[in-house]
Amino acid sequence: MIGVIAKIFRRREVDCIEVRRRSSDYIEEQLPRKKFTEVQDHLKGCAPCRAFVDTLASTIGLITRLPRVATPARFKQSILERVREEQIRREG
Repeated sequence: MIGVIAKIFRRREVDCIEVRRRSSDYIEEQLPRKKFTEVQDHLKGCAPCRAFVDTLASTIGLITRLPRVATPARFKQSILERVREEQIRREG
């Protein structure tokens, strides 16, 4: 009996991990219909995942309402250069 209960909880944990990993695509309705329905069904029975997805959706909503900020002309180039330098440092 304990083995059965352990399997149920392990299965649930894996489901929760997958739901959280796919939560952005779920919110943006970018999942295939079958996967979307699986996530939706999981959320109906899992309060922690539902709270996670609700919080993420609220956060995304707030971020999209923020005003855009102008960045310096070389900002993107500067970031890319730093990333390349870090890659070289790690590989070298």
